[in-house]
Amino acid sequence: MNKIFAHCRLPKKEIEKLRENFFLRTHSSKHIILNEDEFYRRAKGFNGIISQGNIVNKNFIKTNKEFLQAISNVGVGYDNINVEAATENGVAVFNTPNLMNGAVADLTIGLILAVVRQICLGNQFVKERRWKGNSWDFFWGDSLQSERLGIIGLGNIGKEVAIRAASFGLEVFYNNRNKLSDNIEKKYKVKFLNFEELISSCRFIVLLLPLTKSSKHLFSKKQFKKMRKDSYIINVARGKIIKEIDLVEALQKKLIAGAALDVFENEPKVEKKLLTFNNVVLMPHAGSATRNARMKMMELACDNLKNFFMNGSMENLVNKDFK
Repeated sequence: MNKIFAHCRLPKKEIEKLRENFFLRTHSSKHIILNEDEFYRRAKGFNGIISQGNIVNKNFIKTNKEFLQAISNVGVGYDNINVEAATENGVAVFNTPNLMNGAVADLTIGLILAVVRQICLGNQFVKERRWKGNSWDFFWGDSLQSERLGIIGLGNIGKEVAIRAASFGLEVFYNNRNKLSDNIEKKYKVKFLNFEELISSCRFIVLLLPLTKSSKHLFSKKQFKKMRKDSYIINVARGKIIKEIDLVEALQKKLIAGAALDVFENEPKVEKKLLTFNNVVLMPHAGSATRNARMKMMELACDNLKNFFMNGSMENLVNKDFK
């Protein structure tokens, strides 16, 4: 019987389904994400791993290659897993794509509205019973109508953001490694700009690209200096795409108007100075946090392993060239 270690707070239904055919040990990551050493100690010798939020490093994969056959990540991104090491050691890596697109897109628009209309500040103001008189001069924000929104990384989630942005009257631009076809651009009402043009001309810059060696710290001092002084940066991708200390400096020097972040460079730790800005909205990596999306993500992560071990299925395989 194959053994599965689940680093995730799985629903009871999924636990029962897995235990019908596998030996299962679980760690709920609701409160504590295991560090690399503790994860190694608890998960060594297992044939399959369900990973949510934890690091699966090269050492773990290499030293467990005699047992380890597959890793299923609960999420679209998989930068927490050393995919190269998995491929080299014959370990299949799976993800859970296309289940969270709408949820992340909804939050993206929500973050934009929250920061430009000062919704969090207004909410706090009312709850603290500070509203004593005429509110005419309170919380004047900015309009979205006819402004330029730039998406860096127009994939499936980005396309959903573009659809929603258009309904607010935003003009949508994008930057990808490769320009999309004219038909797709027309369908989603988007226009291609090179990276430098996009960051210097768009009022709202939304990050939706994966974390890679080239995208790490893509936004640092140099890029913030090129942005519009009335611009906002919204990161719902990966925290390490922004160098946080440089973002703090850009905010302090008023090089940009504000930021809305769902992800952080060293999460769950957040650069302390980011907590002090009224023009910054923060969320705890909750882009996919709708009941529907997250339940489906956990279900698919379990099904990936079940189908792999029982039927040899390679659906949702990340490392296509593993052997």
